[in-house]
Amino acid sequence: MEQKALIIGEETVRKYLSAEDVIDICEKTWRWYGEGNVVMPNKITTDMSGLGVDGWFNSMPAYIAPLDAAGLKLVGGYNGNRALGLPFIKANVILTDPRTGVLQALVSGDYINDMRTGAQPAIMTRLLAASTDVVCFIGTGLMAYYSLLCMSKTVDIREVRLCDVSEEAKDRFIARFPDAPFRFVKCATNEEGCRGADVIITVTNANADLVEEPWVKEGGLVMTMGSFRETSFDVVRKADKIATDQVGQSLHRGNVKELAEMGEIDENSFDIVIPDVLAGKAVARTNPKHRIYAQIIGTGMLDVACAGLLLQKIKESGEQFFRFDMTK
Repeated sequence: MEQKALIIGEETVRKYLSAEDVIDICEKTWRWYGEGNVVMPNKITTDMSGLGVDGWFNSMPAYIAPLDAAGLKLVGGYNGNRALGLPFIKANVILTDPRTGVLQALVSGDYINDMRTGAQPAIMTRLLAASTDVVCFIGTGLMAYYSLLCMSKTVDIREVRLCDVSEEAKDRFIARFPDAPFRFVKCATNEEGCRGADVIITVTNANADLVEEPWVKEGGLVMTMGSFRETSFDVVRKADKIATDQVGQSLHRGNVKELAEMGEIDENSFDIVIPDVLAGKAVARTNPKHRIYAQIIGTGMLDVACAGLLLQKIKESGEQFFRFDMTK
């Protein structure tokens, strides 16, 4: 049996996977997961700092039956990268034949990680927001850019408010959207950005109360994407509905982690689970006046699905790629 594998770099990934492709496959994968057609064990974190390596990485395996794609996402944070001109977060995806274990492809996962991160709030906003006229971003880095890029393809936005400790970061963010159909407003404070916003999204590394409950309007949607606490606990406590993309992992991250440790939230506290909504097993927003809090986790199955779709598109293209012989 032939044992040849593709090595797929960033340029090729970008060539074959558009934002629309990633949004579509992420939504399908969530639906397939809700239908029971995805196997996805919990991720494993390897923290190397105790042995003198200033970094960590997550191992995130999945099998997506409708794509017949099996693989593993490896993504980590490496504190020495910036000094080397590399991003803090680096990702790769490994695809194997689900029946033999033979390596099919090693895929550079940075673009996939970034774009699928942006696809998540784009899909969730469409499902959960009562209105999307005014969107407030707290944090204006790369993940916020991909989030707005994808959201612009799923919902109509009139105004984007930007909150960040760095004015330069806000300016760089705006410069990425030279032909934006919405207007940008740079806000001096988080409160200024949040009050009256239809959608509030936090995309930071902070561990602080960036959003206070009184700032959230009736019918507002608050989505947090960071690993640590990004809002006051009352944003969660006083929400009419709590949503997530994956219950088990939500209990161990962000705002929900601390509330779970205090015994205030458990697996039964989530009113809306996105894969169940897309599978037709549950409903999303039921009342335009409800305030909804959503914690976005991000799971490895999305990256494996993106890589699986990429491999399909490359094969269908007929373009010739070097295949590494794994027997030599």
